[in-house]
Amino acid sequence: MNQNLTRRADESRDTFASVERAFHIISLIADAPDGLTLSVIARELDVNKAIADKLLATLLKIGLIWRDDRLQTFHLTYRISNLGLKQMQRGHLLDLCSSELRQLAHETGELARLAVVEGNDTITWIYATVGQKRGLHIDPNYTLEIDLHAHATGKAWLSTMPFDRAWALMEKQGFEKLTPNTLTEKSELEAELAEASRRGFAVSYDESELGVGAVAAPIRAATIDGETECVGCVSLGAPTSRMSREDFVAIGPRVIETAEHLGRQWPFDERTRYLRARRF
Repeated sequence: MNQNLTRRADESRDTFASVERAFHIISLIADAPDGLTLSVIARELDVNKAIADKLLATLLKIGLIWRDDRLQTFHLTYRISNLGLKQMQRGHLLDLCSSELRQLAHETGELARLAVVEGNDTITWIYATVGQKRGLHIDPNYTLEIDLHAHATGKAWLSTMPFDRAWALMEKQGFEKLTPNTLTEKSELEAELAEASRRGFAVSYDESELGVGAVAAPIRAATIDGETECVGCVSLGAPTSRMSREDFVAIGPRVIETAEHLGRQWPFDERTRYLRARRF
């Protein structure tokens, strides 16, 4: 058995397959604006239709998805977004950060995004806003997954930690070559993260998706124990037809400025939560 299969086998012993599959279904449907059929979901999960049907029945019962009986497709309900909104509103994070992100988007006319670090090994996008100066812009929901080795946000976060830890996180997630320009070699990624650490921002250009580029800077906030930690990232994305790699590098200091402002006003309860997770 190779190392990857061994690792997956070890991980599966500590998880319930049904819970993993249910969340996978939610993620799949979230990426499908027209919904998904039972057959497609079963195929994506690599299970028979009976198992997929039971999982979908459970998600229907608890109100996380709904079924279009005419097209026989499944869709997410707003209960999913309401749960996320409750979590964000409780910490007042968006109240403090949204104005800074809107200002960045307004100045540049591009897509500004906020991602937060959760626990010790996850970073998640929670907010996006698009400037109105441009006719062509990136859909703020064009992807939900942050590929650590390919997205500017992922690289910006990894650049704040020792490379051994960054490499372990990338190995855990995997190194899919999303485009011909995606970096997957260890030496290339180590050099890329070192450069991002030196400049204070990371750039992704045609790496996560052809025609899309981004620059991201880590948000550093003082924790209650007096240390400074990366608690999230600010990113600015644009079509590569409009911004060259040099343009993204040139706008990097402005993204750093936004990240520094957010770091100084990062909510105290978020800092406390992050410290508890890090200690755990």
